[in-house]
Amino acid sequence: MDNYQNVRTAVIRWAQGHYRAIQDSGTELSDAGVDLARSVGVLEPTHIRVMLVDQVPIMEDPVISSLAKSVGMLNGTIMGMTFGHSIYIVRGFESARLYSHEFRHVYQYETFGSLEAFMEEYLHQVLTFGYSKAPLELDAKEFEIE
Repeated sequence: MDNYQNVRTAVIRWAQGHYRAIQDSGTELSDAGVDLARSVGVLEPTHIRVMLVDQVPIMEDPVISSLAKSVGMLNGTIMGMTFGHSIYIVRGFESARLYSHEFRHVYQYETFGSLEAFMEEYLHQVLTFGYSKAPLELDAKEFEIE
């Protein structure tokens, strides 16, 4: 249990750092982006900031990268990642499908009420079901717009 608490703490701290970085340096959504976010349930799309990156910085932290590998997150290319109203999108992979998936995660964060509450549930789900079968991931996939 101590190990789980250490991992939980590390994941939340990591997510909070990325949330702040994207909020500080990311870009606001266009009107079309706001509309797309609303279409998948986002309550406050004007709070969303997006940062285009060459790769999602998941490998920079050994605890996070080890966890991601163990739950199957690194079996393919990670094209986007969401932290509350902050989203990383990998350059060259921008699409309505990816944005709608990540926007659905924003909605999920909003319903959980905090970054910490969402990350705790997300961590529980990926550890229990694996990344590709986690209910929060399956929900986001259902809302992907082609």
